[in-house]
Amino acid sequence: MTACASSTHLSPTIPANLMIPCPKLLKLESGQGKEITLWVVDTVAKYNECSTLNDAKIKALK
Repeated sequence: MTACASSTHLSPTIPANLMIPCPKLLKLESGQGKEITLWVVDTVAKYNECSTLNDAKIKALK
């Protein structure tokens, strides 16, 4: 009576556009104000992009 015990588990397919890695962060080269500001803006933009991508992956897996 174990006919139903070996059911097939289907894995969700993640769209190819969600399978890209998060962008690499730039290295902060100096401690000058302008350089720090540009680095922070770039880092926050990359974080937001990566966060959106990961949220979409989680949604696709649900």
